[in-house]
Amino acid sequence: MESIIVHPKNAMELSALKGVLKEMNIKFEKAHVKSSYNGQKVVKKASDNKNARPASKPSKPKGE
Repeated sequence: MESIIVHPKNAMELSALKGVLKEMNIKFEKAHVKSSYNGQKVVKKASDNKNARPASKPSKPKGE
């Protein structure tokens, strides 16, 4: 089935959309994402940090 992403402009629109979906017995998911740009920026930053780590030293057994 097809999915639709909507971006209500205010709380009243969001409430109306939720009400219609509930009345029609349509399942929906909540997603709290402010901006896809910010999400990409965080993912990029996390992967940059992962690549910037120096190589690990070989571990020594305890007692040496």
